[in-house]
Amino acid sequence: MLSQVPRTRMYVAAAIAAVVLVSVAVVLVLRNPFVPDAAGSDSTVAAAPSPTATPSEKESTSSSDSEDDETGKSDANRALGLKAVATTSPGVTARLARIDSVQATASLPGEIGGPALAITVKVKNQTGKKLDLALGVVNAYYGPERTPAVSVASDGEVPFPASVGDGQSAKGVYVFQIPEEARPVRVELDLGNGADVVVFKGRPQR
Repeated sequence: MLSQVPRTRMYVAAAIAAVVLVSVAVVLVLRNPFVPDAAGSDSTVAAAPSPTATPSEKESTSSSDSEDDETGKSDANRALGLKAVATTSPGVTARLARIDSVQATASLPGEIGGPALAITVKVKNQTGKKLDLALGVVNAYYGPERTPAVSVASDGEVPFPASVGDGQSAKGVYVFQIPEEARPVRVELDLGNGADVVVFKGRPQR
């Protein structure tokens, strides 16, 4: 019995020492900023998230896509009405003077005869100098899908003159094959030389 007493005390002392060592280890882990767990948490915070649109950006994008084109701004994305007067550059205005329904006759490769629109575009120059129209281009589209209309240049088309003097106006007539049931019609005018592309959109009377 006497030989067992020291051994029991030895066990108790070992247990107490183990508890002390565990406590010291816990304190060191909590105070040491360089342990693996702390480093792992730091690296997670520093990782940059992939760029995504904020809710406001998403809302602005979807709203611009759903807007009607006829908002009164003459640019490539928004359109004026067919009877509007557009400013392509300072001192230069343009409008669709006439839109006539015609039966076009195709005579050149790629042209399609049949129902068409003859669109007369009028440009007025008030810049104080001669205006170059040699690079002027007119395109037309139809339907909700904006299908490109085929030009029938051989039947009644009269392009813009090479230039127009200050204080004067010039006209060009452009014929496009467009089905009678096609609505709406979109006409884009680009006079070149850095002028804004103006867009007219609407439902012309046949």
